[in-house]
Amino acid sequence: MELVVSIQNRESLTTALDKRVGGVAAHLPRNPDSRAFSELADWRDAARQQKVNFYLTWDWLVRERELAGAQDWLAAAARLDPEGLQLRDLGLVREARRRYPGLPLQAAGNFGIHNSPGVRLAASQGFSRVVAAGPVSLKDLALMRRQTTMPLAVTLTSGCQGYPHLCLMEEYLGVSCEACCLAQPENGGTLMATLETLAGLCQLGIEAVQLQGERYALASLGRVIGLCQAVITAVPMERPRVLAAARQVVEAFGETLRMSPPAPGTPAGPPVYPLPPAQRLVQGSPRPGLLGRSRVWLEVRDYAEAGALAREWREPLVLGLNSDTYAAFLREHRQWDPRRLIWRLPPAIPESALGFYQKALETLRQGGYHRFVAGDWGAVALLGAAGDQIFGDQTLGVRNSWSVAAAREFKVIRVCLPPGHRSDHWQEILAATPFGSFWSYLYRCAALAVCLPEAAALTPPENLRWLVEDGKALLCLKAPQNLFELDPWFKQQSILPLVVALPHSPRPRGQLPPWLVPRAQERPRR
Repeated sequence: MELVVSIQNRESLTTALDKRVGGVAAHLPRNPDSRAFSELADWRDAARQQKVNFYLTWDWLVRERELAGAQDWLAAAARLDPEGLQLRDLGLVREARRRYPGLPLQAAGNFGIHNSPGVRLAASQGFSRVVAAGPVSLKDLALMRRQTTMPLAVTLTSGCQGYPHLCLMEEYLGVSCEACCLAQPENGGTLMATLETLAGLCQLGIEAVQLQGERYALASLGRVIGLCQAVITAVPMERPRVLAAARQVVEAFGETLRMSPPAPGTPAGPPVYPLPPAQRLVQGSPRPGLLGRSRVWLEVRDYAEAGALAREWREPLVLGLNSDTYAAFLREHRQWDPRRLIWRLPPAIPESALGFYQKALETLRQGGYHRFVAGDWGAVALLGAAGDQIFGDQTLGVRNSWSVAAAREFKVIRVCLPPGHRSDHWQEILAATPFGSFWSYLYRCAALAVCLPEAAALTPPENLRWLVEDGKALLCLKAPQNLFELDPWFKQQSILPLVVALPHSPRPRGQLPPWLVPRAQERPRR
């Protein structure tokens, strides 16, 4: 197993090389200049002198206005000739594969791979390794390992409680991962838990693990690397003894081995379009409600609400697919018209749950249901093979015209507009993409982070709140984002459907928003 240590400066590089790790991974900053690439070249040369692999991590999404510079950055990254370029942006992956076919590509941790369909999608994009980050159990990793020969890497405990590819904190609120409340060191687990997880990974045939070196103080990084190496190199029969010895070290030197907090003054991520106060309140409107067949979709909280609202709402309803909604639907499926119900897949499907979703989707297709909403590329891969109509959510990370073109290759017919609240926020990407490429939310309380349920114990920022749904903790906006006033502009730009999302909202259950006037009933069938 290869131990890869992420580095952020010359000192951490030196520490990693002195410990003779298998590889080092350097992060490409946003909007890098020639000095940044020159420094990265020096780090690469130092690593190769010690016969240590050098990886470059480019795990941030490229916005449309950055594409011109991205071509130059990609060329500079290719000249570095890393052992692997870790990417998140699917459009960037497509461009790198086209321009530099010999450049080894890897799926970055926040690309969002949680199951074997996602791994197969990564393989189709030419990735040579997939990095799994966020909450992934040993059981699911073992099941994934049996389903694919793709080399897998796992990010050891990062301190963040959430799934990195589902985080919208930066884009809605301008909060970077370093400054996010979910990455507080005291809530990030212990070093001992990390070592025990590492021991389990050694039994699964995982090719590499990545240790986030920036999470540890420089003085303790060498010791942490040494403990990880001791676990990796131990034979299976000796690992319990090695872990016992490591526990004594952690107990004796725990104060110096803790994850280090972010440096004071850590800048937030680049604010894109933070939600303005005026858009955090639901504004009434004297205008008549939204009309037009299949133009507005209504997303409901559960099956009971779908049944209640279907009596007065004649347009399509979006319903999350899980074991409860599926079982309730099957009991009454004859009452539904397939054109009226669109199913939303969860954005993080673990391998252990894959059998249920494969069976449910097969049954729904037999009943004529072919329209789905997907929030990650694993869900897209699960749907695309059958030729379903896929509507990609914001969490797919489609932020530029390259990504839109790449998404179409996977049968994603429309993707959700990136976060924003004014028409000019989308001017560049709309001008660069084919007409009719996007849909949008009209009203929603966005889930800015998706975490394990234990994360709900953290105190949220003042304008956010925790909700626990389907075994996940969701960090949501307190008040809905209401883009009702943009309806005429959305129509002019052929942005449809417009989704009115009731999940997470303070609206009473089973009641339509007062400004949304339903169409006259045309048929008794749901």
